[in-house]
Amino acid sequence: MVLEISQQDIRQMSSKDEDKLWVAAARNGCVRSFEKLYLKNHKRIYLFAKRMSNSTSDAEDIVQDTFVKAWQKLASFRVQSLFHTWLRTIASRVCIDRLRVKNVAVWQQSSEYQDIYPSMTSQADTSHDLERMIRRLPDGARSVFVLHDIEGFKHQEISELAGIALGTSKAQLHRARKLLRDSMKG
Repeated sequence: MVLEISQQDIRQMSSKDEDKLWVAAARNGCVRSFEKLYLKNHKRIYLFAKRMSNSTSDAEDIVQDTFVKAWQKLASFRVQSLFHTWLRTIASRVCIDRLRVKNVAVWQQSSEYQDIYPSMTSQADTSHDLERMIRRLPDGARSVFVLHDIEGFKHQEISELAGIALGTSKAQLHRARKLLRDSMKG
């Protein structure tokens, strides 16, 4: 039985219902439906990945890896969830895995930060300046800051995603906020 849906029916659907429709079709092998999900969500995932990785080229790779994993794991998507939230969780894991692969130290002393980032801007009066300051945070602090303060993850979720202790997540967030405050003061 083929389900036919008109463009008018699709326009009247909520975004969540539309996603459910595309997911159901993609689960049945419809590549075009998955393409619709990609087109709807790739910019959001790219911006998230760029903040997490601090790299345009890494962000592009993360988006690609995220959607490949999403396609592979589509059967595990729970339809009561929002598709973009599920994608963001996958993207978070991809970002964290990349940090592990690069073997980046996520915990450093504040004096080391000052040596590495002496040219932090003194005033963050625009979102562009804030973005620049976030990019200058050390990888671990930036990851936790983006996941918690920008994307809304709880510390327990960050702990599980990143494979770090709950206290480390809290400490990294504290460190990130302190560095941002200090850089705004000059």
